[in-house]
Amino acid sequence: METVDKLEAMFQKAEADIEYVEKRLKFDFMANAREAGTFEGNPVQLLENLSAIKARHAALCAQVEEIAAEQKRSMDSIRAHLDTTVQLVQQLQNTADVQAVPTEQPQTQAQSESQNMHEEVSEGTFETVPRSVRGNLKLNDLNTLYKQLSEYFSDKNRGPISTQRMKKLNMKVSDSALKTLQHLKLVELDKKGLVSLLARD
Repeated sequence: METVDKLEAMFQKAEADIEYVEKRLKFDFMANAREAGTFEGNPVQLLENLSAIKARHAALCAQVEEIAAEQKRSMDSIRAHLDTTVQLVQQLQNTADVQAVPTEQPQTQAQSESQNMHEEVSEGTFETVPRSVRGNLKLNDLNTLYKQLSEYFSDKNRGPISTQRMKKLNMKVSDSALKTLQHLKLVELDKKGLVSLLARD
């Protein structure tokens, strides 16, 4: 749009220059006629040529105006399409936000279930376990293993796990820790020594 405006300004200046030249020629012809009584060259032909130049210039000005009008229509159309696109994007975002809301609740429930599944063994509860069962086991090591087992069994599709498997998963497993968890009824050991996590009351 700025380029078209510059062209219009240039054509307007050129038109003013042509009019000035035409007036200047007429004035010079009249002055020469008064002084010498004759004309050098053919003033009529010069004026006709000048008129032809003005006509071509006027045609070019009309074309520039048409270009400017067409450019304005194009810009208006682009703005209209852009506004429509922005509105569609906003509607899609609003729709996506509305659809995303229901998925938040199941995630929150799953997180809540995971938190309820694992609660650390308190020191008081730990002290109720006979020394013959827990041996030299430390409370921190017990809670570490219990947390690891809780995270492992958070997948409901997983079955009982063996001691060898726990070691491969870098769990802090020991016989005293498993016996202590079994004594507290937090885990269950079957005849094969496979461990299952029990739900806490």
